[in-house]
Amino acid sequence: MNTTQAQGLLLDVGVVFFKSAWEVADQYEQLRGLPPGTVVGRGPLDSGTDERWDRYLQGEATEREYWLDFAAKAQANGAPLDGHPTIMRAIFQTPGVEIIRPEALALARDAKETGLRLGILTNELMDFQGREWVESQEWFSLFDIIIDSSEIAIRKPDIRAYEIAIEQMDLPAGEIVFIDDNPTYVQGGIAAGLISLHLEVTSPDSVFKTARDHLNLG
Repeated sequence: MNTTQAQGLLLDVGVVFFKSAWEVADQYEQLRGLPPGTVVGRGPLDSGTDERWDRYLQGEATEREYWLDFAAKAQANGAPLDGHPTIMRAIFQTPGVEIIRPEALALARDAKETGLRLGILTNELMDFQGREWVESQEWFSLFDIIIDSSEIAIRKPDIRAYEIAIEQMDLPAGEIVFIDDNPTYVQGGIAAGLISLHLEVTSPDSVFKTARDHLNLG
């Protein structure tokens, strides 16, 4: 059992608070009546079959480049925009697609009810989903702060992004639990002094249990 008593929770969004596009792609295809495989690529959920993901792992593409290419391929295969400016918005904002990771939402709600500080540190949320939509979501009011690189032009793992989040969380870095799915960004959090935890998309549940230990949430 971890004895560290943290007073704040800082979450990445994509893959952490939201499920990954890999996890919701099948549901999106079914709801839109699209042939299976219209949205190409399942990253680490289907190891060895996603050439673009392999290029990212080999350092030949950035994470952002991977997701932009993922989206472009889906659109080229006939995935409809449904009036949205990007296919990523179309996927995540399709009614019926269950995008929120339940364990993350439960953790955020429990942290809020306990009076802990709650924040988001993300690279893409507003860029991919749009601030107007984000602010309209029920969960938006849970968060005390939202730091997004698409608005401040500083991306994780640049330590300045973490420093801005720490300052706005108004807590010592060592009292903030930070969860991210990208190991490089987790290391950036460690460098900034945060209690940095890695979410592994193939087995995401355990990281939330660890976070609860740090936050004394049971």
